[in-house]
Amino acid sequence: MKTLILIGLSAACLVSCTPAATENRPALENVTRADGDTVVARVSGTTLFASDVDLAAQEQGFVDEGISLPITDARYRQVLDELIDQRLLALDAENQGLNTDREAKIRLAAARERILGNIRVERHLRETVNEASIRRMYEEQAKLAARGDEVRARHILVEEKAKADELLKKLDAGEDFGALAITHSIDEGSSDRGGDLGYFTQDMLDDRFTQPVFNAGKGERIGPIKSEFGWHIAEVLDRRPAPQPSFETLRPKIANFMTFDAIQDLLKDLREGAEVEILTEGQTSPNSEPETPQDETSESASPEPEAAENE
Repeated sequence: MKTLILIGLSAACLVSCTPAATENRPALENVTRADGDTVVARVSGTTLFASDVDLAAQEQGFVDEGISLPITDARYRQVLDELIDQRLLALDAENQGLNTDREAKIRLAAARERILGNIRVERHLRETVNEASIRRMYEEQAKLAARGDEVRARHILVEEKAKADELLKKLDAGEDFGALAITHSIDEGSSDRGGDLGYFTQDMLDDRFTQPVFNAGKGERIGPIKSEFGWHIAEVLDRRPAPQPSFETLRPKIANFMTFDAIQDLLKDLREGAEVEILTEGQTSPNSEPETPQDETSESASPEPEAAENE
């Protein structure tokens, strides 16, 4: 995380610096500060501001975006020390002329692109994925996903219809449903609970079983019913409206979905409005200079002395 902060600080500065200023001073020195931004440290004649600490703390996940890290927080000094170290390293690098190095310029330019791209995405998400849009999506999905009623039922599952008919007669004669389920049901998941399946919606189980169960009233017994598992005798214990998950429960999932969707839409729009050419073969940079083959030059010069000796 510290490495990311160091890269972020170096690249973010490029946005507001002139080339001349970048060559001579740390880039953050040349960023115009907001009114009220206070100096929190001086390093070799340069300054660090409270906003620098806040940004670094946000990038490390210590505080949310837009929130300041209190100076009383134990992590405040840790973040400030990291910024001081970073400033010292940057000053020393510039004193050694590393800021004029070609590799450094390429890496700084690449970091600048990444940060500008991230800022563009952040601004887009603020507009498209916010509390109002998330709640609107939740309400729309809640309407579409109305699940109707839930039914609580118990059943006895057997392999043969003749066995189901026999048990149905015993139930009609007054024998206990739960006791017969424990003794005869082959459904290991419910037999030890007297056949109780709990609450379920119509789409959760085999519709050959759920359809007649949902058509029955509370307290009604149905069967024998044939499904892929065997023969059922069922009894409806209760019926209620299916509860909808709360906004607080679904909010993280909706936000994640909307965030992914918003980024994909943004990138799709940008690609459609741009000219992008992917080259199947490498192409030399127009700024590169061809190297002179040293071996060929030395070989072409060698025959002359040889010829002079022969003469």
